[in-house]
Amino acid sequence: MHPEERFRQIYAQTYRRTAAQIMAGARQTADAADLIQEVYLELYQIILRRGAAYIKSPEALMAKLAKQALARYYRSMSRRMEVYESPAEDGITAELPDLEALSVEEITEDREVIAWTERYLAGRGEDVRKIFHLYYRFGLTLTEIAQLTGRSESDVKNKLYRTLREIRAHWKGGKHETE
Repeated sequence: MHPEERFRQIYAQTYRRTAAQIMAGARQTADAADLIQEVYLELYQIILRRGAAYIKSPEALMAKLAKQALARYYRSMSRRMEVYESPAEDGITAELPDLEALSVEEITEDREVIAWTERYLAGRGEDVRKIFHLYYRFGLTLTEIAQLTGRSESDVKNKLYRTLREIRAHWKGGKHETE
């Protein structure tokens, strides 16, 4: 099997779980995409160096690579001072690419809905944002999210359902604290 074929096979087999593990472990959801890319680049380099047959358990290897990438991420973060974009006047920092990748029934392709939801999730904090992405973007169960984030299942459920209730209330004409 060619290295490219083996890479594509492992990618298809492991992406959902690996991406979710990294999303749950990263300090900022905006950093997760870079970490995922680093992990799969490392996989490709391993395949090129050792050969396509070297990898016996793709899931175990990807879990290990993700764990190592997160460790490097936090080590490098501790060596330098992190500077993040300062929030706007309303205290919200928006990141459109995260939300455009969602496939949520309640969120349509309408730009106004996406923009509002983006600002809303950013204002709710990283924990809520991670849970929302892990549930809707990666399709993880509440139990899987709880395990990945080190939270109780009831905490995950409460954060997700409260967020959905507030989003629905906004679009049905209700009021909530971010308006």
